[in-house]
Amino acid sequence: MATVPAEPPAEPRPPHSDLPSSAAGPDELEASQRVRETSWLWGTVGLFLLLLLPVGVGTVAVRHLLVLPALPRCWNVAQGSNSSSTRVYCSEILASKQTVEDLRRAIQLVNQVDSKDPLRGKSDRLIEQWTQDILRLGEAEFQAGSLDRARDIAKQVPFNVATADLAAAKIKDWETIWAKAEDLYSQVETEIDEENWFGALSTARLLLTVGNQYWANTQYQALMRLLQSARDSKAAAKRSPAPANKSVGVNDLIRQWETEQATTDVGRLDAARRLAQEGSPENLRAAVSEAEQVLYGTPQYDQAQALISTWRRQIETIEDRPRLNRAAELARQGDVRSLEAAIDEANQVTWGRSLHQEAREQAEAWRRQVHDLRLREQEEVLRQLNRTVSPAPPPVPVVPPSQPVIPIGSPVSLPESVLTLPAEGSPLNLPADSGLPLPGDRPSQDAPP
Repeated sequence: MATVPAEPPAEPRPPHSDLPSSAAGPDELEASQRVRETSWLWGTVGLFLLLLLPVGVGTVAVRHLLVLPALPRCWNVAQGSNSSSTRVYCSEILASKQTVEDLRRAIQLVNQVDSKDPLRGKSDRLIEQWTQDILRLGEAEFQAGSLDRARDIAKQVPFNVATADLAAAKIKDWETIWAKAEDLYSQVETEIDEENWFGALSTARLLLTVGNQYWANTQYQALMRLLQSARDSKAAAKRSPAPANKSVGVNDLIRQWETEQATTDVGRLDAARRLAQEGSPENLRAAVSEAEQVLYGTPQYDQAQALISTWRRQIETIEDRPRLNRAAELARQGDVRSLEAAIDEANQVTWGRSLHQEAREQAEAWRRQVHDLRLREQEEVLRQLNRTVSPAPPPVPVVPPSQPVIPIGSPVSLPESVLTLPAEGSPLNLPADSGLPLPGDRPSQDAPP
């Protein structure tokens, strides 16, 4: 090992030169080398960041486009969302409330799905289903005796959907039935005035088959009372020498008729129970029809209505339970298509039926499963996109270990290889005749053009 002074003499630098002289001391050479290494390192890092930035921005943008929100804000989705899946999801949430206004809004929302969208077919099925739900609500008002209210409800079906014709046809059917019932009622009144008892009774019974519960129950019973009262009044007037305006005996005759009617109603309920014992939907419907003949105001009326309600629930359960079982079987497969098929099946159990609440709860749970599956699918798409688009990071530059700092004026012992200085005019660590510049070197003023 040899000992050298820490600061050997150096050649003067040319004016305005940025390069160290070939005879510069070790500390200046070391500093120059560090500057080069640091500049190269930071340049590489900067280049890497510039390459990475567009990928990151693109990934964030794609994630924003692909990933569904965890829970869509369905109260303002009609104004802000262009996602067909979100529109379908939120329209189903609205329709599940089963009010006329919510069903109308659900139809309008799902009708915005583009005709070329893959979800358009499902949208059309939902529009038809919810149109039928609106018409069922109108039917309930019609059966209760309010034609005007029923018409107003049916007109809530948006005019710009294909099912608007169904609403118009239903209104026409209601108006036809109502007009026929009014005509029958007027005929019965005329026959009673003409004392055509048999004709009045026969015409009045046609109301039982007209297709409206209000006319078949309330109005039919009113006619029966009017008919019975008029017939009994005429009979009492003929038998009694009392003045015609005297009502003696009429109330007794009415009570006698009510007793006879009660006996008849008991027989009808017994027949209805025997039919219901068979347990099939057909026999249960026949039992309902028999029990509906029990007149309002008789002792058996409330009992008949309770039995009718029980038998109707049994009919609905028999019809809808297999549908919910099929839906559950589909949902157990766990994929999006099967879950959506299960939802469609459950939605067939409409409002007012005995299993509607159960079907609604199951459909809501499956709807959330579909949403979660779509989120996972789109997250997987993002992961694949990241692997495909993100470039491989550049190799990390290997920085040589720093030369030891030599205090000025202190002799140090170094290996002979380190003590070997480059020849005058030669770059550092390169052969004297190589002619290769270091990164950042400027051309020599003596170099030929």
